[in-house]
Amino acid sequence: MTVPIADICLVLEGTYPYVGGGVSSWVHQIIGGLPDLTFALLLISPDRKTEQSRRYELPPNVISFAEVFIHEVINDKGGKRHKSGKNSSWNLVKAFHGEQGCPRHTMANSMLDMMSHPTHPTMNVNDALFSRESWAFVLDRYKSLAEGTSFMDYFWTWRAVHAPLFQTLIAETPPARIYHTVSTGYAGLLGTIAKRRSGCPLILTEHGIYVRERAIDLARASWIYEEPVRLRLAQARGNPLRRMWMDFFVTLGEFTYNASDDIVTLFGGNVDLQHQLGADPAKTRVIPNGVKMDVYSPLYGARSGEPRNQRIGFVGRVVPIKDVKTLIKACGIVNRELPNTEFWIVGPTDEDELYFQECEQMVENLGITGLKFTGPQDVKKIYPEIDIMVLTSISEGQPLTLLECACAGVPAVATDVGSCRELLEGAGEADKALGPSGIITAVGAPEETAAALITILKDQGLWLRMSESGRRRIEASYQQRSVISAYRSLYEKYLPPRRYY
Repeated sequence: MTVPIADICLVLEGTYPYVGGGVSSWVHQIIGGLPDLTFALLLISPDRKTEQSRRYELPPNVISFAEVFIHEVINDKGGKRHKSGKNSSWNLVKAFHGEQGCPRHTMANSMLDMMSHPTHPTMNVNDALFSRESWAFVLDRYKSLAEGTSFMDYFWTWRAVHAPLFQTLIAETPPARIYHTVSTGYAGLLGTIAKRRSGCPLILTEHGIYVRERAIDLARASWIYEEPVRLRLAQARGNPLRRMWMDFFVTLGEFTYNASDDIVTLFGGNVDLQHQLGADPAKTRVIPNGVKMDVYSPLYGARSGEPRNQRIGFVGRVVPIKDVKTLIKACGIVNRELPNTEFWIVGPTDEDELYFQECEQMVENLGITGLKFTGPQDVKKIYPEIDIMVLTSISEGQPLTLLECACAGVPAVATDVGSCRELLEGAGEADKALGPSGIITAVGAPEETAAALITILKDQGLWLRMSESGRRRIEASYQQRSVISAYRSLYEKYLPPRRYY
């Protein structure tokens, strides 16, 4: 059976169509906004046992959907391999890890070909995970980098880091004219492999900077074992287990930046980070997010154009990176000064169930009245019912919720992460002249967040000015039609001209 060739293969990680909001909303916008182009979806997922339900109905121009399950037990011990290259492969592995002083980016294609070359791989999964050479290599790395910590912890961390990598390397990739990955990480690696196999161009769009977000996750990770006594000697260099994970994600980022023909992100601050992490400045460009004015602007009229409910809303996933606990603490402070205020936390709670339970317990411990977790809702019904949007994230790209609520005339309070400041205060002189559409606060500062919320709730004139500024800013700079047009131009750069005659 012949597999149809898609115009664009979107390479995704832990997102669309199973996760709502954010990147998934953007993916759905791009596919729906370009109905004359065909799309294949290739999604990195944990394993088949993890039950997931689709939050989006796939548009008719999606012609294939496949998943790569990176946390399943690998069953490829007998995978094909050209035996004559086995020794040279291990020499390449050692060189790549710095034992011969070679720059890593110069060996990227050779490393990928080592296992993922379609006809001449020189190492298979059995070699990489279960061979004597693999054991000797891991033991040598332990002695040089982590001696003094538990070898068992080091070994299983090494296995946990590399097993998903090998699943990615041996994954099949659907045929397409363009591969477009929406992050570095595993999705970026898979996009890089697809480009290497097919010779077709690769586009990268980063919403949040993947390496930075993984650094935040690793800094907070309680599942990485630390020995409080033994690690005193290693603290100057950092935990070697965390360092192994971080080096891995940095390397995947380097691979993706090196392979990408165009590198897109949402705002200038992200571009600077990409350059620091190895992206070629000549490849980088900014295409911001956008919203449909005709969908969200009428919501302003639905609320009679003024604050009326004394209701604060949060729209997003209840997960640590959104720092919902800081939000709850801020709600507790507002609740004491303005007891009639309501708080709606709108969004899925099942992504990190333990964190959600901790949030529920915090609400109970603080005795906050009027706070409810609503679960996922149609935001078009939410925005007319809230007076202020609040975002307390510790990392963001360019939050669609801030664009949507501004278009609906709802002021916002947001932490100073990602592009939040320019969304609320303006990016250039003309934009700033429109006036602020909300208040920016520090990360992890519930008192500051609460003070900002109270300021807006108590000042109707300020609320009205912010509401108008936000709507005018969206109309001037963040309309979805401009985003779709920019991506059409980017795709046309690589697609055969015949499609447009």
